[in-house]
Amino acid sequence: MSKYMSDQNQLCFIYESGTYGSAIAAGSRHWIGLVQEHTIDENMNVIPIRYQGSTDRNVDMFEDGNLDVTGTYSYFPQDWKQLGFAIGSVSDCPSFAGTGSHVMSETNSDDQSNTAVGQILNSFVLEDSKNNGTAGSNFVRTSSGCMIDSMTTTWSQGEPVSCEVNYMAQSVVFASGAVVAVTPTTTRPFMSNKSLLQIPSGTTIDNAADFAFTVNNNLEAGHYVNGSRVIQEPLPVNRDYELTATVKMDSANAKTFYENYFLGGSEFNAMIQSIGAGGSLFVVMSGCTMTDMETPSPVEGTQDQTLTITPAHVEVTVEDAIAQYTAW
Repeated sequence: MSKYMSDQNQLCFIYESGTYGSAIAAGSRHWIGLVQEHTIDENMNVIPIRYQGSTDRNVDMFEDGNLDVTGTYSYFPQDWKQLGFAIGSVSDCPSFAGTGSHVMSETNSDDQSNTAVGQILNSFVLEDSKNNGTAGSNFVRTSSGCMIDSMTTTWSQGEPVSCEVNYMAQSVVFASGAVVAVTPTTTRPFMSNKSLLQIPSGTTIDNAADFAFTVNNNLEAGHYVNGSRVIQEPLPVNRDYELTATVKMDSANAKTFYENYFLGGSEFNAMIQSIGAGGSLFVVMSGCTMTDMETPSPVEGTQDQTLTITPAHVEVTVEDAIAQYTAW
């Protein structure tokens, strides 16, 4: 008997074949990034049943209801494939040198993602493994039909850029056999000190202490009366974007933020630029409205402003050393 140790944990993803919940046959396992934590929430929705005539006060039987699988993982990004899953469709423009340009565009209810038949968003498989060192004693869970519900990317001063992903899956399969190792990507992660925020686009906010961008697909589980406990499909409903930023209050922009954008309600564009060792990320947000602002007056220390911005539309461009983000 031996304990499972965290340094042997591994999380990777596999592209799906274009049919929801079905991995590409003999599909390669792909590195997500510098994963920090992963949690799977498997809700069996057990239904306790009581009935008259059972002669006692206790539950008399249990029945399994719908199976709901959700999860969360956090990581330091070395590429932006997961953001492509969250935004919608990805268009790859590989170069002859093996590098690539990747444009991530919104997909709506009358669109389909570029790799999934009949789906608005791309789905993928997640493999979570705890390696005990002995085949037959390993703890491997494979979640099929994963789709990103929400993704938040955070830039904080002095820290690596970090991503937190919440997802919905169709089902989980357990195995205890050999763990298939994934070759780590050795590219250094994106860092906040090589990133900047522009409000409006072209005007760099050089007093930002941190900022975060969130895309929320508001997935609904497609459970039907079809002889199965698992969802047939996740259904993306209204999409929400949010950009939040904390800035050290400065006369260069404090008045503009408050008077023009918050009180005045003027729309504007914004952009996030993040440069990494292996590439660059540009998040372009249009039709932005500042929906909330906090400007407290503390008794000591620096003065902060907290901005909450809602973009109407987003398009993302990534330039890096990866030829393709798509499965084919």
